Amino acid sequence: MKKRRLGRTGLEVSVVGFGGIPIIARPRAEAMKVVRYAYERGITYFDTARLYGDSEEKIGAALKDVRGEVVLATKIHGSRGDAARGLKQSFKNLQTDRIDLVQLHMIDSEEELTRATGPDGPLNDLKEARSQGKIDHVGITGHRPYILAKAVTSGEFDAVLVPLNVLERGATEELIALARKLDVGLVIMKSISGCQGPLQYPQRQVWFLGKPELDWPDRSELIAHFGRDGLERAQRCLRFVLAHDIDTVIPGLRSKEEVDWAIQAADNFSVLTSDEKEAYKFGKLPPEPFCRECGLCMPCPEGVEIPTILRWDIYYTFYGIRNWSRDQYPKLPTRVNSCTECGECGKKCPYRLPVIRMLKEAEKRLA
Repeated sequence: MKKRRLGRTGLEVSVVGFGGIPIIARPRAEAMKVVRYAYERGITYFDTARLYGDSEEKIGAALKDVRGEVVLATKIHGSRGDAARGLKQSFKNLQTDRIDLVQLHMIDSEEELTRATGPDGPLNDLKEARSQGKIDHVGITGHRPYILAKAVTSGEFDAVLVPLNVLERGATEELIALARKLDVGLVIMKSISGCQGPLQYPQRQVWFLGKPELDWPDRSELIAHFGRDGLERAQRCLRFVLAHDIDTVIPGLRSKEEVDWAIQAADNFSVLTSDEKEAYKFGKLPPEPFCRECGLCMPCPEGVEIPTILRWDIYYTFYGIRNWSRDQYPKLPTRVNSCTECGECGKKCPYRLPVIRMLKEAEKRLA
C-alpha cells in the first residue's frame, strides 16, 4: 500500500484508510477479521469515533498486538469535561494508552466552532491530554468546508477530515489548498458516500438519489458519471478523490472483498485518464453564482427547501443529471412558487448570492 505523510503530524499513513462505521453492523468476530485483514493488506490508518457504536472496541481488539504499526484516529464531542470522560472510554475501547489523532467531531457551524474552541469547549480537553502525552495530535471534522477553513486557519488543528466526492467537491474551493499551505493533514470521508453494499451511490445524502436500478428515470445519466455497476462506481469514485492533493481517504469498509477493491483502486491509480477528467469535470466548480449548502439561509419562513433545490439545480446544469433532478423536484412538499420574496435568505447568505433569482431560475428548469 502506498503511503503519504499526514501533514505536520509526520505520520506516514496508507493512501486508503479504514472507515470504521460499517463494522458496527457486523458481529464482533467477523468485524475483527475484516479489520485485521485490512491491516494485513497494508492499511495503516484506522478511523473511528465515540459515536460509532462499538466500532472503537472492534478496532481496538483487532489491532491491540500491532498497536505500534498502525495509526488510530478517533473523535470526541460534547462540552469540556464530557469530552475528557469520553476520551477515557476511547482509551479503554481501543485498548491503548495513547491515541495518534483525536478529532473534534462534526463541527458544522461557526457557533459550534466557537463553542468547541472556547473556554468551556472540548478542545481544551484534547490539548490537556496532548500535554500529558496521552494523544499525539489534534484534528477536526465536519461537513462544511468553509467552517473547516476557519478552523484550520486558527493553527489549533494538525489534521482535518472533510467530505469529497464526485458530486460534493466544496473542499476543492479553498480548504485543500489552505491545508496544504499550512501543512495540515488532509483526510477525506464520504468518497463513495458512506454507501451500503454494493456501493452504488457516490453521494453523502444517498437517499436523495435512491437506488439507480429502481429510481433513476434514465440510467444513462448514472452510467456516464459513475459506471455501470457498483464495483466500478466505487472504484471510479475513489480514483476521483485520489487524484486530489490529499493524504488519505477513508471509505467505510465492511468485508474483506471491499478491502480488496479499495486497495486495488489505490494500487492501480496514478492519474485520471483524459476521459475521466472530462466526465467528472475534474478541477472545476459550478459557474458562479452557486450554492455551497452552508444552510444559513434556513429555515425559510414558507418552508422552501432552498439548499436542496439549488443542489438539484447544480446536478441539472453542471453535471447533466437532468431527468433525475426533474423527477425529484415535484416531490418536494413546498416548491419555489410558494416563495413570497421576503429576502431573508439573501440577507443570511455569507456568499451574498442572489438566492431568490437562483431559485426562480432553478424552478424553470426543474418544474
